[in-house]
Amino acid sequence: MKVEYFSAECKLCNRALVMLEHNFPNIQIEVHKQSECIDGSCCALAERYGVRAVPALIVDEKLVLTGIPSQEDISNLKKILA
Repeated sequence: MKVEYFSAECKLCNRALVMLEHNFPNIQIEVHKQSECIDGSCCALAERYGVRAVPALIVDEKLVLTGIPSQEDISNLKKILA
């Protein structure tokens, strides 16, 4: 399973990532940071996945979460990431 996270590196994106890492410590999350997208490859990848806002979580090339995860989102993610 491939898990990717798109971040603008703002406080909300960072908080959401901490929440995800706390709830899913055994899942490796590949983080795509805005500051590291020099050649536009992250933007092209985000477009391919249908990302329209950040933070965004992708699992196996499918957009599964946008924004700060709620408790319901975390519960739903536990079913996906189990």
